[in-house]
Amino acid sequence: MKQSRFSAFPLWLATGILYGLSWPSFEGLNLSFLAWFAFVPLFFYLEKNQHASARSLTGGLAAMLVFAVFSALWLFDFPDSKLKIAVIFFIESVWLSCPFLFLVLLQKRIGFDRALWLFPLVWMLWEWTYLHLEFTMGTHLSAYSQSSNLWLIQMIDITGMWAVSFWLMLFNVLLFKVIKNQTGTLRRRILNKQVLGLTIGMLALPVLYSAFVFSRSDFDSGKTLSVRLLPTQYAAADLLNNEKQVQLIERMLHRSDSLAFEGEPFDLLLWPETGLNYQLNYSNLEPLLREAVGDWQSALLTGCKGIPEYADSTDHRKFVSGVLLSSQQAEVQYHHKTALTPGQECIPYHAALARIPQFPIRETDPRYFKRGKQSKPLVLKKKEGETIAVGVSLCYEQWHPEHWARLACNGAEVFAHLAGEGWYGSVGFQTFMANVTRMRCIETRHPAARCANVGLSLFIDPFGRTIESGNADSTLATLRTSSERSFYAQNPHWFPLVGFAAFLFIGFYLYQKTKQA
Repeated sequence: MKQSRFSAFPLWLATGILYGLSWPSFEGLNLSFLAWFAFVPLFFYLEKNQHASARSLTGGLAAMLVFAVFSALWLFDFPDSKLKIAVIFFIESVWLSCPFLFLVLLQKRIGFDRALWLFPLVWMLWEWTYLHLEFTMGTHLSAYSQSSNLWLIQMIDITGMWAVSFWLMLFNVLLFKVIKNQTGTLRRRILNKQVLGLTIGMLALPVLYSAFVFSRSDFDSGKTLSVRLLPTQYAAADLLNNEKQVQLIERMLHRSDSLAFEGEPFDLLLWPETGLNYQLNYSNLEPLLREAVGDWQSALLTGCKGIPEYADSTDHRKFVSGVLLSSQQAEVQYHHKTALTPGQECIPYHAALARIPQFPIRETDPRYFKRGKQSKPLVLKKKEGETIAVGVSLCYEQWHPEHWARLACNGAEVFAHLAGEGWYGSVGFQTFMANVTRMRCIETRHPAARCANVGLSLFIDPFGRTIESGNADSTLATLRTSSERSFYAQNPHWFPLVGFAAFLFIGFYLYQKTKQA
């Protein structure tokens, strides 16, 4: 009776639920271990329907839709554009299910059992490819399910997060193979010693590497940078209200003056990405901010919209930028955002679409922003004369590890991530967003100061650990700079490229074996 009840339960639904619950969406709840075996039920479903391609593809898509409901429901807390978000939500689920299409195509050539051995490579390679497409959101790559497990993911300073994606799916495949080849009831097969041995073996290497990394940590080297975070709690409706923008800036300046004149001194003050919704030449904004940083005898770094491209008078788009003003430097420095939010800040493949006759939106339309082309740090001069290279990341840029890798290789000694996360409301995404920043720090072995509107504001060390945090109140901490260039930062594509070569080699070998059989 029990066995029949289990058989009646949709296995694709089990995968969707387990994988969704594994996501780091809520503070204090870490169910990431569920992702280690979440896909096993789906593999049983796909094996059962290996000769029914339509059912296999439908099962994979359904599992990803259920997963998305659990892991991305916070997206619907947007104050407006709910229909647009719903469409994006569904499209993301379709793209996440694409590896199952490749699995179906492979199994027609070499059979399900052999195709499944290639699936971890297919999964990893698709996620890597997907992140480089202009329409991708990048928010639900499988490696992020393990972002709370700092003891498990330290290896990404060599491989990037792509090894976590591969490792995770390989764990599921091996577990499926072990359980399938055992005899007896399902419970006895799951509790088999081979399953325990597999789990220990899969955990051993990353855990040993983490122990090695932590044992050689050095917290006393590098220059020091005293950073003050000024997080905000502005609702999206306030940020979109033009009548309130001046008031919000005045409130930020008042709080900053209080910290500078009544609190401990600091070298750099961070406002969130939403700190300025104007370009600096709006009214008297630049003189006002220059006077402020002069009075503070320090520097200000914040997000700023509306920086024009002076070199091209025909392009009316502006940049979303990080702007650095310092009491010790005459020039204002900008970092132009290199990764823009699809559908909000830019139109995917706009350059190609604009070439279509009668396309209604020209590429230079001022309603959208222009993408920055450089990932170079901004140079901050302290009042003692010492200079520090600050790598700037603005909100959506944290989903793109290559931006952080290029910053590190271009000389960044510390990161400043400025986030505007009030668009989603105060929901469980905050831990998830902060965990992504942690992974970027581990990949590059650089510390970061993270300042957010509504989200989590904290200081992170090169191992992804929190140094100090303060989500509503201002927080002050001293960061030690890092000149390290991790193997991943210098070679951000090596693991996927090696994985692609392995896919071709193993795939050809399995194809030849199939032909000989």
